[in-house]
Amino acid sequence: MQQQRRTALRFDYVPPLDGLRALAVLGVMAYHGGLAFVPGGFFGVDVFFVLSGFLITSLLVSEWGGRGTIALRAFWARRARRLLPALLVLLVAVALDARLVAAPGTYPQLRLDALSALFYVANWHFVLAGQDYFVQTGAVSPLLHTWSLAIEEQFYMVWPLVVAGVLALGRRRRGDGRVGLWVLFGLSVAGALASAAEMALVYRRGAGVTRVYFGTDTHAQSLLVGTALALGVVLWRQRADREASDRPPVARTPLGRAMLGAVGVAGAGAAGWAWAALHDGDPAVFRGGILLVGLATAAVIASTVLDPLGPVARVLGLGPLRLIGRISYGMYLWHFPLDLWLTHAATGLSGAWLFLGRATATVAVSAVSYVVVEQPVRTGTFFTAARAWVAGPVAVGATALVVTAGTALPAGAAAPSAPRPVVPAGAPVRVLMVGDSVQLTLGYGLAVAQARYGLAIDDEGQLGCGVAIGSSYRMHGQVDPVGWYCNTHPAPGYVQWPQAWAAWIARDHPDVVVYLGGRWEVVDRTFHGRWTNILDPAYAAYVKQQLELSVRIATAEGARYVMMTAPCYSSGEQPDGAPWPEDSPARLRAYNDLVRQVAAEHPRSVTVQDLDAIVCPHGRYTSVVDGVEVRSPDGVHFVTDTVPAGGTVLAPLLLPLWARLGHQVQAARAAGAVAPAS
Repeated sequence: MQQQRRTALRFDYVPPLDGLRALAVLGVMAYHGGLAFVPGGFFGVDVFFVLSGFLITSLLVSEWGGRGTIALRAFWARRARRLLPALLVLLVAVALDARLVAAPGTYPQLRLDALSALFYVANWHFVLAGQDYFVQTGAVSPLLHTWSLAIEEQFYMVWPLVVAGVLALGRRRRGDGRVGLWVLFGLSVAGALASAAEMALVYRRGAGVTRVYFGTDTHAQSLLVGTALALGVVLWRQRADREASDRPPVARTPLGRAMLGAVGVAGAGAAGWAWAALHDGDPAVFRGGILLVGLATAAVIASTVLDPLGPVARVLGLGPLRLIGRISYGMYLWHFPLDLWLTHAATGLSGAWLFLGRATATVAVSAVSYVVVEQPVRTGTFFTAARAWVAGPVAVGATALVVTAGTALPAGAAAPSAPRPVVPAGAPVRVLMVGDSVQLTLGYGLAVAQARYGLAIDDEGQLGCGVAIGSSYRMHGQVDPVGWYCNTHPAPGYVQWPQAWAAWIARDHPDVVVYLGGRWEVVDRTFHGRWTNILDPAYAAYVKQQLELSVRIATAEGARYVMMTAPCYSSGEQPDGAPWPEDSPARLRAYNDLVRQVAAEHPRSVTVQDLDAIVCPHGRYTSVVDGVEVRSPDGVHFVTDTVPAGGTVLAPLLLPLWARLGHQVQAARAAGAVAPAS
């Protein structure tokens, strides 16, 4: 009886599962690469999760069946040898790139990103940082994808303890351990359903996609589907072996094989539908979609494991898929940073050719990693003289030091200035800066030079708010609500920008009001129930109307109004290498033309300052003015971590006009007259 039990719990290597790994990593790469026909390629992560839950549970239960115990320290050591070496190499490479190649400030949180990845808490780090996995460009962290590794490692730490504890308790109740297996099976099923329900509930309550998607509790459902499948297979094999111990524990009858084949094909079809039909912004993803893909993946695995000669197993067992599956871990690690490094600007490629180039580089780097790093460490042929308990901590510590040094601020970098500068003594020209976050960051640098020009600047730039009011915008393909000051329904404690401007003007009594907007006017917006942008004449007319409203508010107390043209943008590339629509020169020209038209209609009170011509000479984006870096690596904002840039380079080009206009207003007010035209 004891020998039968051990045979029933034995788990052998199943080559077609490597093919499933290959499809999972290729789906993730296709999603990040912007291939339109695989909008749900991100479900590949859930395929990995189900596989991990299935394989780890199968191995743990198999060890219990053979030895009557689980060597937890040995299990964790094997996991560390399998996962850590390639991750350490990746972290060092990313840190070196940030230090030696990327522009300073490109990845402002990279140190925390890397350390959280190193210690497998990246998912919660990104939740707290508010990083959105589905925003794929701009200054996104090259380590954002390590959130899934963190969830898996947390599972590896906790689940073996649960398995060992439950099986030990079950053995006390009944010697063959079946009670413990049934308890674990029930826990897995209940846990998967609870996790899926929590994801749907948290999503409905508006906690944000990041919290829902990155949370270990909400995304554990896929792992638990895998554990439930493994336990179900083990229980089935136990019964099958008792009935016929001389036969292999697989489907034995034509009817059984046909049923398993149908289950596998149905699972593959359901998963394929989800990958092709669901996209990252679809609520169905978080309201059962992930659980559906998990169950579909479980059906594919069950068909493959229990019917190794069936149609699904034959397809997944194809040689090329198995080869890719062998290096799939390295491909997952390297594809995301390589996508960020191998851009259209760097390679000259776009569309399918860019994806092919990135995929080729990913396969090459991953193959080298597998042969040179992963396999030697895993099999004990790498640093054989050093024991793992010494080499492991030393390697982790050395990586932490490299990451810390590689992500340090360059020498001479200054800290950001305070957003509220000290008002100089005397009677300075009072300047109120209003607009969006581009205005806010511009004001940081200019504030250090205000006293030199006799100004007292109050920077009231607001995140996510120009002059257009609405509910939703689309930037980098992601739909989000607009900022509160520009929202159709502001949150409690907020008012829309016209009321906010009026309150600031009543408080400060400025001599000059300076407005810089445009970024939120050139993105795709909802307008009268439809998506549109500033190239639509109807929406352009609305934006002009809002700009005219800004004139009335800004000049209500006699202040001069400076309307700055919006600077050109270069916020990165779409996954296929094409520029983002919101960076379109045509949209920028349309907005700046409206600024000039409105100013021309109010020549005595409004002056245009052509910021676009100053920072984008000849209409081309550049981050440098007079040899000084003034634009942020995100291609939209101005530099804030080297404050003197704004004060020493842009201040002489911008502030003299503000001072001159302010003195005119002060003189006119002293004489009881209206401020003269410029």
